[in-house]
Amino acid sequence: MKVALLGFSSSGKSTLFRAVAGPETKGTLVAVPVPDPRFDAIVAQVGPKKATPASVIVDDDLDALEPRGRMFPPRLLEAVKNADLMLLVVRAFDDPSVPYHCELDAVRDVSAFLDEGLLTDLQLVENRLERLQKSSTVKSPGSPDYVEKMVFDRLRPELEAGRRLRSLELSDEDLKIVRNYQFLTIKPVVVAINVGEDGATSGEHDSLLGGLAERGVEGFVVSAKLEQELASLGPEDQAEFLASYGLSESAAARMVRAVYRSLGLITFFTAGENETRAWALSAGSSALKAAGTIHNDIAKGFIRCEVVSYEDYRSHGSLDAAYKAGAMRLEGKEYVVQDGDMIHIRNKS
Repeated sequence: MKVALLGFSSSGKSTLFRAVAGPETKGTLVAVPVPDPRFDAIVAQVGPKKATPASVIVDDDLDALEPRGRMFPPRLLEAVKNADLMLLVVRAFDDPSVPYHCELDAVRDVSAFLDEGLLTDLQLVENRLERLQKSSTVKSPGSPDYVEKMVFDRLRPELEAGRRLRSLELSDEDLKIVRNYQFLTIKPVVVAINVGEDGATSGEHDSLLGGLAERGVEGFVVSAKLEQELASLGPEDQAEFLASYGLSESAAARMVRAVYRSLGLITFFTAGENETRAWALSAGSSALKAAGTIHNDIAKGFIRCEVVSYEDYRSHGSLDAAYKAGAMRLEGKEYVVQDGDMIHIRNKS
């Protein structure tokens, strides 16, 4: 999972990146582990040689967004195309060092970003329809150009009405066509509202969060400056630091959880003495898809999978005990994987 980190000038985008990446990180790309107490408990019990948590890749290799002109120039479009999600940082703190032209207005910044995405997608749809009109096969029912025009004719009024493509009910056939293009509004967006040190738990931005939810956008409040200080502390000091500000978890944890929710992800586990690992998977996916997430060859040779729910694992204390108690189930390739499942794939190899 790759997250493109975006933000207007002076939003604190890079400060947030340093907060979630940690003080030792070099460069602009970092893998942020998915916090999961279940995984920690499995690792503690199994004691593997290697423990690999699920992670989110965060990319800060992008220039600041500009409120005027083209907000999404070609370089940014290309970067976003290769990302699974866009994380927008908006400024909601006063700072005398910020230039006068960056007047504080978080609602304006969020609306500008979302509206520009709609306009960019609408322009793409209109340009494509104009080209399709010149096609010699566009009026031949069943031809690729005819089918594509039918899809784009449905997309245009939706975008004109301010509806993001992600909110539409598109068939698998429609999605195959849509995914061939660099649509911005088909990708999930998470908004980080960057507040001052005293605003992390004030509830001042609840109305903005509610407005985002109405547009199908996840949001969370964070003080990037505060979190950057937190990232420089040891685990014990971090807990005390968080408690002193009335917070229960770090910005990295809140960001990852928001990303997971926006992407509709669950976690399943594979537990072995050599390696115990947490895997991200789209909710509703089959056991065969889970096998392919581990390795394509495992999916090709899939026979069955052994499944123990995390709750059964926890109640019995170990996988061996869960197996002996009859808590293990044999499932086929169509089994829908549940969040927290511990899976062992039986295959032909």
